[in-house]
Amino acid sequence: MTMLIASGCAVATNAIRSDFLEYNGIIQFNQTQQMVLNLVRMHYRESPLFLQAGSVTAAYESRAQVSTEATLANDGTPITIGGSYQFASKPTVTYTPIEGRAYVQQFMSEISYDNFALLVRAGWPTHKLITMLVERYTTENGEVLVNNHKSKSYSKFKDLLKKFEEAEQADRVGLFMRPKGGYDLRVGEFTIPVERLQMRSLVDVMFFASQDVETPPEHTTRTKKFDSGGNLRMSYSESKPKNAMVWAEYNGYYYSVDHNDIEAKDTLALLVQISRIQSGPPGPAPLLTIPANN
Repeated sequence: MTMLIASGCAVATNAIRSDFLEYNGIIQFNQTQQMVLNLVRMHYRESPLFLQAGSVTAAYESRAQVSTEATLANDGTPITIGGSYQFASKPTVTYTPIEGRAYVQQFMSEISYDNFALLVRAGWPTHKLITMLVERYTTENGEVLVNNHKSKSYSKFKDLLKKFEEAEQADRVGLFMRPKGGYDLRVGEFTIPVERLQMRSLVDVMFFASQDVETPPEHTTRTKKFDSGGNLRMSYSESKPKNAMVWAEYNGYYYSVDHNDIEAKDTLALLVQISRIQSGPPGPAPLLTIPANN
């Protein structure tokens, strides 16, 4: 009996360790897949909808039974011992839609300068952040450079991006907090007060990224023709893709990001990270309850 109980404890311990990593992987994949699905929706001019994992509850049950049987015989008393052990896991994940003020703050509000600074200090290339997150830049002379290929000033905006990229390659880009508040971006020989950058909202960033979603020929009337920026290439297929990092099914097609497309994977990771840091003050932490009875 003691050996059976000890064996059961080992099974429960290993299950908890294994399930913890499995739950983590499932929720992470679901969040990324949800972002892909909403990018496809926005590509086709549909409203996005996000669900947030509210709690993870895992209940474990284990049962051990032992039986004995003795039979008398001329040459001795054989004793038969039997036993059984049962173990069950019952996980429950609760999702809630992000709506109301939470949706406005996380998706509709402009990305804050503090969050922009966090992303820079987290190691994201500044030229990528400027490409994706900035709507326009106002120069010292008051000239407005718009991050839109239809704008007359777009060529100058691209020149700014090139300066960032060249400075990054020479390790000459830095972000500094001013003594009285605010941030300065130092790019090579010149300094840009971050306040001169007009930031996009996350929804706007997503719409910008959704232009790189490929459109099946029969769906061309459901959306406008875009000039792809090449930041988040997302291809479609009629069957589940084999080499996809993540995929989402929509209207009979699978839309996916290829494992070998580093640029697309970086962009998708950036979008997911922004959605997390834009969520504002944290609410109650997700609950992970794991009772194990042996």
